[in-house]
Amino acid sequence: STSGWWNMKIEQRPAICIVRHNYYPDSHVRRDAEALTRAGYAVHVVALRRRGQAPREEIGGVTVHRLPVEHRRGNALRYAREYGSFAIRALFKVAALQRKLGFHAVEVDNMPDLLVFSALVPKLLGVPIHLYIFDNMPELFAHIKGVSSQHPVVRLLAAAERISATFADRVIVTQGAARRAVIGRGVAPDKVSVVLNSADEAIFRPRPIQPARQADDPFEIVTHGVLLQRYGVHILIDALPQIAAALPNVRCQIFGEGEYRAALEARARERGVADRVVFRGFAPQGELLDALARADVGYVGMLCDLMLSNKLVEYVTVGVPAVVARWPTFEEYFPEGTVSYFPPGDADALADAIIALAHDPARARQQAANATAHNAQYRWAVQQQAYLGIYDAVRPRTVIPHTSEAAD
Repeated sequence: STSGWWNMKIEQRPAICIVRHNYYPDSHVRRDAEALTRAGYAVHVVALRRRGQAPREEIGGVTVHRLPVEHRRGNALRYAREYGSFAIRALFKVAALQRKLGFHAVEVDNMPDLLVFSALVPKLLGVPIHLYIFDNMPELFAHIKGVSSQHPVVRLLAAAERISATFADRVIVTQGAARRAVIGRGVAPDKVSVVLNSADEAIFRPRPIQPARQADDPFEIVTHGVLLQRYGVHILIDALPQIAAALPNVRCQIFGEGEYRAALEARARERGVADRVVFRGFAPQGELLDALARADVGYVGMLCDLMLSNKLVEYVTVGVPAVVARWPTFEEYFPEGTVSYFPPGDADALADAIIALAHDPARARQQAANATAHNAQYRWAVQQQAYLGIYDAVRPRTVIPHTSEAAD
């Protein structure tokens, strides 16, 4: 830990700061922050502030410091202004909190990678800095823009990731492919740890054994998450006419919001399946869990191989049979027999995969059971230990009791 005039007041529990350019509670960050809290750390999260949210709030034992910046989608200049504004404000907020609390580690979650420099003051004081890469920005930009890895912007983003990883003392990634990408940019392998973005089992719990479907029961397909084109929800809508011809009671529930929702709604009307698609928006979490408890299929239709989808591990954890676009990252973690694969972007093959599961309920149940068994090694109970181990490595043996309140 650090000492001296800068760290005037130190909490009795070791203090951790997490900086995230997102709103809190954010499901993944909340899971991590509350795990640290249960492990005996005093956790402070610096995040965006949505209109109506309090500047400071305690949630689940985590102290949240919200900065007056909101996220809005736009062009590159709009993003640059937003990221820059948040980064500068975060730099001063983290510095102020460091002086009050004497952090023992600071975690900065991308995007953007350069946000890690908001932890400059703690870094100069010898505090370990962790860069948590949720998305590899070079690969993500290349996919969205349809450009090669040699495009100037992709190379610039790769350089930014390398510089940011070099600044950090530890880099955390969410799957093996991301680790290989970071190491390929020149980061030392022993500096990069994988913590799979597993489902929070306190929320996504295994559902009870489902009763046999009756002939007039609806066949429920569920997908959830941010509605962006690269997540392939439009492929599911394209497949629905073929699915409906074989399964007259099919219904599709789409949870989430995003810039692609209007296009999806228009596509459902064009395909003549608008009456079979329900857009649930950002529904309360309980509504999603209720839908998953009744779902016959969970859909994961990524159009790029950039991440191990959160929704996939959530379906597997709950026990919903999943139909998944075949990408190397998914195959690395879930082999044949644990999910039903189809070629990415192929609506006909997707329809065939869903219909096959509907016509063979025993196979669907066995697939879900296989996935649950295979997922045992990826469960949050296991991954949490890997995550906490990164912090335990820098945990102080003794701490000085604090005598005053933390910074506002």
